[in-house]
Amino acid sequence: MTTPLAIFGDWHGHTGWAIGSVDAAVKAGAGTMLHVGDFGLDFPGRDRGRFEKKLNKVLVECGLMLVVSPGNHDNWTTMAKLEVEEDGLATWRSNIRVLPRGGRTVIGGLTVGGLGGAYSVDQQHRTLGIDWWALEEPTQEEADRLVAGGPVDLLITHDVPASVPMTGDLDLPANIIADAERTRILLDEVVRKLQPSHLFAGHWHSRFTHELRHPGGNVTRVDVLANEINTMGNGVLVWPSESRPLRIETLRITTR
Repeated sequence: MTTPLAIFGDWHGHTGWAIGSVDAAVKAGAGTMLHVGDFGLDFPGRDRGRFEKKLNKVLVECGLMLVVSPGNHDNWTTMAKLEVEEDGLATWRSNIRVLPRGGRTVIGGLTVGGLGGAYSVDQQHRTLGIDWWALEEPTQEEADRLVAGGPVDLLITHDVPASVPMTGDLDLPANIIADAERTRILLDEVVRKLQPSHLFAGHWHSRFTHELRHPGGNVTRVDVLANEINTMGNGVLVWPSESRPLRIETLRITTR
């Protein structure tokens, strides 16, 4: 029987919710967990590292590996220093790996590409190097590297391609909207070139699905995952298969 992957939206360092997500993944028989960013990786402060330490302990006990494709609310200064290993991933903790932007790996027989990060629309209320980072947005170079590597089965991003009709609940000035659109336009370009069968994202704190249709008939199903505390919207199970589209089911999560 095929072992599913468990894919999750934003956690923002919420330990109880993250551990509850591991519980749900174990109960569902998942072999690997994937995270679309705003995980809360290495936030400075007096509790620095506590979230990852507690979560990694639970992952080890359960025999699960968590692969994080970082978002804008993850420490990009730290991640830039991590060494990418032969499997395409970097190691943050023994059972917490990082999928670099523009990189790829193979999980459950599926080729998984990563192009995480996004523009923080609230960065004027944040502090550089403390809770937002100048490297938070994906670059054209990273996008080109991903495309040059060839097709992927799953594309893990943090923001959502511009062709996906998202509606936010924030009243933002035009210049902030334009800045945020840079990443979305770049993701559109990558999706048009790679035409993955599935894309998973977060960032918008809501659950949404959409199909992007390409010339020639290929379709990319986009799954936008909600943030923590959304019991039926933060996680999904994905069954690896040679057929497309892949089987996707909602994963019910409760906090410990």
